[in-house]
Amino acid sequence: MSTQPQPHQAAYTVNLVECPTLSADERSAAELRFRMALEFALGGPEFVLPSLQAYMLTQTLHESLPLEGASEAEQQIIALWQHAETDAILAAMRPLGDNLDNARFEILPL
Repeated sequence: MSTQPQPHQAAYTVNLVECPTLSADERSAAELRFRMALEFALGGPEFVLPSLQAYMLTQTLHESLPLEGASEAEQQIIALWQHAETDAILAAMRPLGDNLDNARFEILPL
């Protein structure tokens, strides 16, 4: 009996918060668009949490230092996450219109 490789399961959840005007279906669809765009930009669901953790660590290490002092690898980590997150936010929010200024996505480990 051969076993088929299982698709990678994301070990995180995405929550869209600060958007009381959206229906549950609209919120769920936006969360799915965000997740799909983020995973695409980062190379798959298994890279989301490690990329976020690396980004947060790099940001913390350079909190009181100019970013210009960061190594090339650190700058790449920051740029990769920021571009992926921006693309995901645009993909998720574009269909919803412009009146969601306080809305934001939370990425939480399971």
